[in-house]
Amino acid sequence: MSMRRPDDDVENAQIANNLRRTIELTELALALRASAVRQDDPNCDPMVRVMREIHRAKDLAWQKSTKP
Repeated sequence: MSMRRPDDDVENAQIANNLRRTIELTELALALRASAVRQDDPNCDPMVRVMREIHRAKDLAWQKSTKP
């Protein structure tokens, strides 16, 4: 049986944090793409639409990352 190094927990926490960030960035990019492709309201400013989609995706990513 191998002995665990004290750095293992720190490294695992960093890896988990990097994965969460990667997932969040992926979801933000997908939201941005979806917003650019979808033209629900032609009267709506495209940047406002993009920012709403990014905010929604970020909230969703945060909710997913805080679930046990």
